[in-house]
Amino acid sequence: MALSFASARLIMALFFVYSCALSNWLIRIPDVQHRLQLDPAALSICLLGVPVGLVISMAFSGLVVERLGPRRAIRLGFVIFLVPLLLPGFATSSTMLFFALMLVGLGMGPLEVGLNVTADRIGTAIGRTVMSRCHGFWSLGLMAGGITGSAAATFGLAPEHHMVLVVLVLITLGELLALRLPPLRPEPAAPGEKAPVFVLPPRNIILLCLFAFGMLLVEGAITDWSAIYLRDDFGAVPPVTGFAFTAFGLFMAGGRLAGDWLSMRYGPATMARICCLIGLAGIAAMVLAVDPMMVIIGAAAGGFGVSIIFPLAVTAAAARGGSPAVNVSALSLLSFTGFLVGPPVIGFVAQFAGLRFGIATLLLAAGMSLLLSGQVRVRRPAEIVEDAPVGQREAA
Repeated sequence: MALSFASARLIMALFFVYSCALSNWLIRIPDVQHRLQLDPAALSICLLGVPVGLVISMAFSGLVVERLGPRRAIRLGFVIFLVPLLLPGFATSSTMLFFALMLVGLGMGPLEVGLNVTADRIGTAIGRTVMSRCHGFWSLGLMAGGITGSAAATFGLAPEHHMVLVVLVLITLGELLALRLPPLRPEPAAPGEKAPVFVLPPRNIILLCLFAFGMLLVEGAITDWSAIYLRDDFGAVPPVTGFAFTAFGLFMAGGRLAGDWLSMRYGPATMARICCLIGLAGIAAMVLAVDPMMVIIGAAAGGFGVSIIFPLAVTAAAARGGSPAVNVSALSLLSFTGFLVGPPVIGFVAQFAGLRFGIATLLLAAGMSLLLSGQVRVRRPAEIVEDAPVGQREAA
């Protein structure tokens, strides 16, 4: 099947399946925390398992996608991500929970890079960017998983039984959708160029990675802690505990679905600044909240604020020369780690100063992204050469 709008719809659906699976687990974190009697600091250590696994995995994922091709990497990624997702619900100790989540993180790398590289290739082939809409469907999946996870918690379905159902359904759906993707060939390397085995961010995308890192830290913290914040600080019970998470996903999806048009109409840097400012306002509303409704409104604003940050960063990274798979993998290695490191950081702060103060620290991360928002503009070839090491500039 040639690359077409049908291919774009398939990759959007795969983004949806990926995030739906992840968010079904995220919404059950309070139940697992309660069952294992974990305080915020202990839970934070457990949640570090995913970023530890992801960092290890992401360092090699660019090579895996280049060697296997994006479609095969996506199919492999769904298996090695979803099967370990069964394990956290069955954890009987904090140690088991940590290692279960580390296995989940290990499985996320090839899937994350494969999906983003495929979205970039399809958008290039059809002459119209689809990256933001793909991440919009990721957000819709996040919201859908939040709804089903909240429903499972409301009706008392144990996390382990809930996740068995989720994995059985979504691994089947993910594999069927991935089989219908066109078999994209790995992009040929330049003569004498060999793909690196271990990927670190190239110098010319370091600031871009930090830009994405800040707002993805906000995204990860709100998705993991919003339900606990409503429960512990405002006395909310299911399904209200999941409302902030759902509002966050809904407005993030709306921003991403409109993101391609908005970034073309107003420019990526302008939209990045606007989103960071809205995100800052949303975090402030959550910190200053006096009732659950303010938390939910703040989470909704935060969702729009983070909505197109990562899609803009991926598009900019893929256009900066070299292998798109390696660039996206390197970007994800640093920036997506923010999504997963944010929750443990908030937990450690909450242990000593309370969850409200923990959420307030997100203002620093969002402020950093605002200062670096100009990094998302797609650079002209001359600018890329100027950022290259001296030897590469001479060669150019």
